[in-house]
Amino acid sequence: MTNRGQIRARCFTAGVLFLPLLLVGCAVIFVSSYDEVTDQQIQDAAKTTEALIGDVLVNRTSYNQHAKDYQEIDGALGALEMRAANYQKNEAEIDLIQKLRAAMRNLQRIHKEIGPFRQAEAEGVRSLFRSLIHHELSKKRSAGIGGPTQ
Repeated sequence: MTNRGQIRARCFTAGVLFLPLLLVGCAVIFVSSYDEVTDQQIQDAAKTTEALIGDVLVNRTSYNQHAKDYQEIDGALGALEMRAANYQKNEAEIDLIQKLRAAMRNLQRIHKEIGPFRQAEAEGVRSLFRSLIHHELSKKRSAGIGGPTQ
């Protein structure tokens, strides 16, 4: 083998040996990392929302009795949206939060203009909260935090 041939063979061998090390050190991340504060804020907003929905469905309470709750929930979701925007690859979470805010505003409008809403009218908000919570749990699991929950 000539000098050039030996150099090429060594470069090829080094490349073949180095490539697996390079690939092992690279991880492709499709979503943002888990954030415990965001997770807790989602849980808090869901709890406040469920209390509101439950009270309206069971007791047929008026909009005026929950006007401050709607403001609190909208503010919490707005803060969540701002926090989520600070993370890269978090478009799915931001989209869910925006849809949830819109659904909450629609529910608020129904409650204010028509009166106490029905369970079917609240289901969109509940479904979006479930999706958002599931999204956070997925990020938590992918981060290796906590075990499977029942």
